[in-house]
Amino acid sequence: MEIITPVELIKKGDKVGSSEAALLAKLGIRPFSYGLVVLSVYDNGSVFSPEVLDLTEDDLVAKFAIGVSMVTSLSLAISYPTLAAAPHMFVNAYKNVLAVAVATEYSFPEADKVKDYLKVLAYLGLLNDCTLRIFTSSLFLIH
Repeated sequence: MEIITPVELIKKGDKVGSSEAALLAKLGIRPFSYGLVVLSVYDNGSVFSPEVLDLTEDDLVAKFAIGVSMVTSLSLAISYPTLAAAPHMFVNAYKNVLAVAVATEYSFPEADKVKDYLKVLAYLGLLNDCTLRIFTSSLFLIH
């Protein structure tokens, strides 16, 4: 068999049929692949096993969530507003205003709902002055 002109027999990604496979076998061309097998990873003077490279998308999302959580915690601890900490800061501020409203005569619609709920608990005997103080002090956090 002699090849006179170049002929494109198959393209990358095409399925090899039986006639193409027979022709490739006659020409002595067999499928092959090549690549690297990672034995170790070297980084900044440390050597790691190749498993450190086996990260999935879920692993990356989990690491990112941990980072966001740490930023949020630090921002809340030093009272520095960030996008991650802002919702928590607003909720904490709302709890503080709600605690002041419950402990005083100050009122707004949401505080009225909580006051009504506390009145029902007091009426049922589930709330006394001591538990009310614990409730309002747990809402009102002094910074």
